[in-house]
Amino acid sequence: MQSHSRVSAIILAAGMSRRMGTPKQLLRLGDSTLLEHVIKNVRRSQADEIILVLGYAAETIQQQIALDGVRVAVNPTYQDGMGTSLKTGLLALDPDCGAALIVLADQPFVQANTLDQLIEYHHRHRPQILIPMYKGFRGNPLLLDRSVFPELMGLTGDIGCRAIFGSHLEDIHKLAVEDPGILLDIDNASDLDKLCKQDATSALSSLVELES
Repeated sequence: MQSHSRVSAIILAAGMSRRMGTPKQLLRLGDSTLLEHVIKNVRRSQADEIILVLGYAAETIQQQIALDGVRVAVNPTYQDGMGTSLKTGLLALDPDCGAALIVLADQPFVQANTLDQLIEYHHRHRPQILIPMYKGFRGNPLLLDRSVFPELMGLTGDIGCRAIFGSHLEDIHKLAVEDPGILLDIDNASDLDKLCKQDATSALSSLVELES
């Protein structure tokens, strides 16, 4: 039986919200902001540490959101794209971290139990890349083993984790989860408006019907 390694969570929240027109992280969904929902879900999981990568409106976000137990890493080159934010998060990780969940700040409905399932799967099987699946659809967050961190550090521009998938086809695992929240992100004001007019279950059901 393999010993358990520390699994951290990196929340990517440095984006400029171009399609939203205002800091998306601070938009309200119910009684909390989008980012607060995400942080709350990660706090409830088994993640050993939480790294929050900020960039656009970093100071404003830190002033308005309680960040107890969260380590903030500010990406000074966030305008250059997701690859730079990913590197900022990786550099902030505890040296003993064996894997990292890459959590997106615009996915407020991913359940803590789903994060735990990914963590526990990594403890048992140690894949280099682990992708959650809902009804055959790939979602987020991804879980990445430390062995792929050097490749991720080499990414440039607005390129995400999936850029390295082609080099690891034999060690990409997929985990089926009962969580449609892994598919639901909020890209624009229309998405948010629909969510505010529905409860979470209805919104997620609508999404799954759309994707089917």
